[in-house]
Amino acid sequence: MRIIKHFLIYTIITLLFFSLISCSGIGDKRCRNMPRQIAGGTGEIMNNVLLKSNYHSSKEGQVVTSDSLNFLNVTVSFDNGATYIPIDFSKYTLLGKYAVGNSWDVFFDRSVTKDVKKQKYIYTIRVISCGEWEEDANMNWVLIPKIEDNFSVEFVVEHKQWTRK
Repeated sequence: MRIIKHFLIYTIITLLFFSLISCSGIGDKRCRNMPRQIAGGTGEIMNNVLLKSNYHSSKEGQVVTSDSLNFLNVTVSFDNGATYIPIDFSKYTLLGKYAVGNSWDVFFDRSVTKDVKKQKYIYTIRVISCGEWEEDANMNWVLIPKIEDNFSVEFVVEHKQWTRK
C-alpha cells in the first residue's frame, strides 16, 4: 500500500512538472526565435516613445485628437519610462485598437500608413501567436504626428500563427 501511495505521489508530481513546462511555452520549440515586442512600430508611428494607460478601451478603434477625448488618460514617455507626461495633441494623435491573441507567446506588429489619395490613415495590427494557452490582450496604443482634419483612420487586425524560421 505504501509503495502504491509513493508511486501515485511521484506520478502526480511528474505530471504537474511536465504540465507546467508545456503550458509555459518553455518546452515548445515552435516558439523559439519569435520576435519580441518593441515600443512603437513602422510607418507613421513615433518610435522611442512609451505610452501608458491603466485601462483597456472598447473593442472599437480609438482616434484621440484632444485632451477631452483622452478619457483613458493615456500618457507618454520620451525618456524610456523615467517620466510620463500628458500628450501634446497639438503635435500628436493617439491611436489604439484592442486586439487579442491566444497563445504562449504573442507579438503585436503595428504599422500605420498614410494614403494621401484616399485621405486616410490605415492602422494595421498583426497579431502573431505561437502555441495555444491563454488570452493575451493589448490596446496597441501608438502615437503618430497630428492627423489632418479631413483624414479618416481605418483599423485592420490580422491574425497569424508563428512558424519557426
